[in-house]
Amino acid sequence: MITKILGKIRSNRIGYNTGRKILSSPLVTNNKIYESIYNKKIKNAIKKLEKEFPIGVDIGITNACNANCIMCPHSKLKNIGTMEMKLYKKIIDNCSKLKIKIVILSFFGEPLLDKTLIEKIKYAKEKNLSVAFYSNASLLTEKWAEDLINSGLDSITISFDGYSKEVYEKIRRGLKFEVVKNNILNLIKLKNKLKAKNPEINLVLVELEENKHEIKKFYEEWKNKVENINIINMRNWADEIEKKGTKESFHFNYKLKRTPCALIWQKMVVDWNGDVVLCCDDWNHSIVLGNLKKQSIEEIWKGDKLKKIREVHVKRNFSKIPLCAKCNKKSVWWMVD
Repeated sequence: MITKILGKIRSNRIGYNTGRKILSSPLVTNNKIYESIYNKKIKNAIKKLEKEFPIGVDIGITNACNANCIMCPHSKLKNIGTMEMKLYKKIIDNCSKLKIKIVILSFFGEPLLDKTLIEKIKYAKEKNLSVAFYSNASLLTEKWAEDLINSGLDSITISFDGYSKEVYEKIRRGLKFEVVKNNILNLIKLKNKLKAKNPEINLVLVELEENKHEIKKFYEEWKNKVENINIINMRNWADEIEKKGTKESFHFNYKLKRTPCALIWQKMVVDWNGDVVLCCDDWNHSIVLGNLKKQSIEEIWKGDKLKKIREVHVKRNFSKIPLCAKCNKKSVWWMVD
């Protein structure tokens, strides 16, 4: 319930700005009273999560991508592929058995490049899973839109990082602003025409120096067209890119004390080849916890390797894990139920 309320506040421009100012203020977050309350929240949340399996599993059905975004290290990727259906079904069956709530068919690529996407969505829906994915929507033709609506897809989150053509194409290199915008509008139009409840259509914008002056206009244009708008701070992808975030960025504020990363207690991330990596920032597989071709979700989630990494986080010894030592992503534990 708290997560849903905070999520709604965050999807509002004023709520987002207010929340960021509070959480980015060392006077607030580094205060001893706040720290004491926050650390108690973290401790209780970890205690609860350790007894459970992941809330969701991110399945990288493909890591191929048709964009070259300025805030992403995808161009450094060497091994590119698409998940075989046999492996995918094994993972979905395992999720169903464990009563995992949601699968997100995205990790470090564009799902619409997977020709078996619709089949994969339908299989997960047959197992009563909630299904979502992230997309840049550049390939979201009318045929794709119709198939996605009819597939039972629960949610699609579209990365759309600009209000204007000039700004968007400067950030999302290789994509066309008019094409993407029309694809989004056509999806909305078709969904309304078919009187379909799903998929929920969300927009996400990564706030950068290049686009922050457009955010107000962005909200005004889209707030009544889509279900949710989420403005997020850019992160450094474990220091794999040279670009820095905005001065207001939550993640780039080094005066804030670090806390354990909530993601390693909440989500499992598996790439197209079955490798389970530490988190959604581990795009180049620097820490592989196991492989779902040979192992189960249970074995990896309750395994010694992840247990030891969690212990390091609890003790705040981030320097012992190179990936975590370089990462600047900050968890908001208030968003964890």
